[in-house]
Amino acid sequence: MIPPARPSRTAVPVTRRALLGAAGALAVLPLASCGPIALGRPEQYTPPPPGIDDLYRVDLLAVLDRAAAGTQALVALAGPDEDPALSGALSELAGALPVQRTALLTGAEYEKELEAAEEPAAEQTSPPPPEAPEDLPALLECLVELRDLAAAAARQVSGSLARPLSGIAAHTAWSALRLHRAAGEAVSEGVPASPTAEEIVPQREVPASDPPSIGAESDYHSTLERAQLEEWYAGYLGEVLASRTEGDARERHLDLTERHRERAEELGRIAEEDGAPVVARQAVYALPGDMHDAELVETLPRLLAQGLLLDHIALVGAAPFERRSLPIAAALQEAEQLAALADRMEPLPGLEVEQAPTAG
Repeated sequence: MIPPARPSRTAVPVTRRALLGAAGALAVLPLASCGPIALGRPEQYTPPPPGIDDLYRVDLLAVLDRAAAGTQALVALAGPDEDPALSGALSELAGALPVQRTALLTGAEYEKELEAAEEPAAEQTSPPPPEAPEDLPALLECLVELRDLAAAAARQVSGSLARPLSGIAAHTAWSALRLHRAAGEAVSEGVPASPTAEEIVPQREVPASDPPSIGAESDYHSTLERAQLEEWYAGYLGEVLASRTEGDARERHLDLTERHRERAEELGRIAEEDGAPVVARQAVYALPGDMHDAELVETLPRLLAQGLLLDHIALVGAAPFERRSLPIAAALQEAEQLAALADRMEPLPGLEVEQAPTAG
């Protein structure tokens, strides 16, 4: 079995494609009218063409392998005089990429890697190494490719796969910005903006032979309701924080307040159209503590962004395909907000996954 990516509270179902692949070997043989059967042996099994889940998954694994190879090379080149911020960003990325890769492996692929890890190194036949980015600008370009591909994939794949993919996209957005800021003058180009909800649209044709699946409507409605509530709450707290700050900090809080309230209104419109609970904006919300406490005021933006990140990633996994663009884009925005607020992010935010064994 593939080590499933698991939400921290509720288990994520095994992907439909993995179940189909496992069941294929036990399928009843076709009738003779479907083709000739040689005496003494079963008809040769012809696997079905890959579905949209596998098409995206294969491409994402290739980009992940390139990013991992480039990151490891840069970590190995770092000397004792390396900027701690840069070495920290690279080390964090080097630890996250293998976890994300493991989450995308099928059961058969994972078992194969387990067997390879148990064999003596001399007897293993290693595939050719991926073409790795050679420097920081090339690595950043690779990370942007991974971010955008994972976001596009999350819009079209099965719900059980969309959730970890939106987490990968968010973590990559966070990593790219942290790495760019730590690189300083070593990177002249800025990190391209993450895709907006309007830009996250279907990019590939879905094979009719194996369409993706979505979860239960009750899960969608409950996660949509929670996302509305948290967005309204974040908007209120942003306004409170703005009243306790001045200058640029005040403007940032007001801008974020507007963003949260716009999201809440759009989520409410979606909820009304889809028959889900609509959460109305309240005039006043309970404050989390003494808002005159400077430490609390400084911590709140990070806590709000982390909570909203998890809420929107959960909504991506539960929502029907046409409703995913907003939470995917929101997760990317919250991850980018956290780039300046948090020194660490889980490789798959809101999920847990076993790390694949290493050969040796």
